[in-house]
Parts: sequence; structure tokens; C-alpha cells
Amino acid sequence: METIYNHLNSINDNLDNNIYLQALNSAKSGIIITDNKQPDNPIIYCNKSFEEITGYTHNEIIGHNCRFLQAQDRTQPEREMIKDAVKKGKECQLEIRNYRKNGTLFWNELIISPVKNKKGEVTHFIGVQNDITYRKKAENELREEKASAEKKILERTKELHDNEAFLSSIIQTVRESLLVLDSSYRVLSANTHFLNSFKVTPEDTVDKILFELGNHQWDIEPLKELLTKILPTNNPVIDFEVDHDFPYIGRKIMLVNAYRVEFEGQYKDRILIAIEDITEKKEIDR
Repeated sequence: METIYNHLNSINDNLDNNIYLQALNSAKSGIIITDNKQPDNPIIYCNKSFEEITGYTHNEIIGHNCRFLQAQDRTQPEREMIKDAVKKGKECQLEIRNYRKNGTLFWNELIISPVKNKKGEVTHFIGVQNDITYRKKAENELREEKASAEKKILERTKELHDNEAFLSSIIQTVRESLLVLDSSYRVLSANTHFLNSFKVTPEDTVDKILFELGNHQWDIEPLKELLTKILPTNNPVIDFEVDHDFPYIGRKIMLVNAYRVEFEGQYKDRILIAIEDITEKKEIDR
């Protein structure tokens, strides 16, 4: 009776083992089992997917340490991480460069887990690997595309800065009062002629709203209406005459021309204002 019972248990064990082997062989991930009790922790089992991923046959895999997959690429820090995990009997997850039998590179996402006996001793390691070459390629292409885009942005930004610097140099050399404003009508630049003509300093002018300059002395309603209503439609202001009495410098008659400045074919929220003082000319004409 005992012999029959043992025989039945043996049959059940074999059935269980066959089911486990079928499950492992049907897995899409490459799976190996190594024997930690033997020197150099050799591979004692590999499933079909592991053979397909690596290109090696069952006989070429069994009995070898899995480091042979790194071929001559031995300086990878991940190799030391694997060695340390095996030494300490710990789980390890990483990405490492491996090479197929034909020499082609593939990226391996590797998970190593220890198997312990009842005494807590590590007897085996189970390694599960997935070929993530296409994912790594996509990540690299994305990084390259991002780097290329960032480079183009930096080059274009420099070009725009150079253009603005060129514009600024022109503004300073013109013998006419010139201002550069942003979309909020804040003064970004004022040339020397403007500062001298209207008796103001750069500190009182730059980074200030045009209509608030000099204690709101530039809050001139006709000019404000033109700039706020006409310029946003990209219609330039040409030879608009402004007659205004400034508190500190007296009455001024001015011809105002205003344009949007274009970069890259799109409006970049820069407004160029040219102001010609025609007060004396008007007096002479009168």
C-alpha cells in the first residue's frame, strides 16, 4: 500500500513539474534558473523564449554563467550590480546591454530573484529578461529630437536677440526720438535723442508704461487711442500730429509714426514709435 502511495505521489510530482515547465516555456519573457550551490552559479534551466531572444541553443546555454551574454562589453556597471546582488542573495532589477549569438546588440531588462530553502540559504536564482531594444531606440530618438529642438530654439533665440540688438543700435544712432514698446506699451528701449528732448533719464523711462511716463504727462488721449486700437490690427500710425502741453518742457507739436516690428514672420509684440518734434517748424510756418 505504501509503495502504491509513493508511486502516486511521484506521478503527481511529475505532472506538476510538466505543468510548470509548460508554463515557463509558454512565457514570452526569457527565463533562466541558476544553481547557486555550484561554482560560478551556472544556468541549469532556460525556457524557449530565452533561446529565441539570445539566438543560442539550449546546449550552448546550460552550464554557463549568464555573463557570457555581455560578450566583450565587460565595463558596464550593471555587471557589478548583478555580482553584488548574487553575493548578498538579494533581488536585482536593471537594464543591461547584451549580445545575441550573431553579435547584434539588444537591451535586456533583467530581474533576478533568489530562491531560498527552509534554512534560508539561497540555493538558486531565477532570472527573467525582456528585450527592450525598440523601447530604448524610441527613447534615444526622443532624446535626440528633444536635443535638436532645444538647439534650434537656442539658435533662434540668439538670432532674435541679435536682431533686437541690431534694432537697438539703429535706434541709438537715429537723430529722432525713438521708443520700443512691448505689447503692454511698456518701454523696452528709448534712444538718447528721446531722453534729451523730453528731459528724462533712462531710469524714469525704461520698463515704464508709456502713458505713465513723467507723472502721466504722456497720457495723451488721441495718442493712446491710436496705439491701443489701431496698432493691434497691424495698421501703422503715419505722421499723426500730436499737440500737447508738457508740464516741464512746455508745449510740443509732434509727428508720431508707429509700427509693429516683425520677427519670424509673426508679430512678436514689439512696437517702434518715432517722434519728430515739429514745434519750431510750425512756429515758422505761422
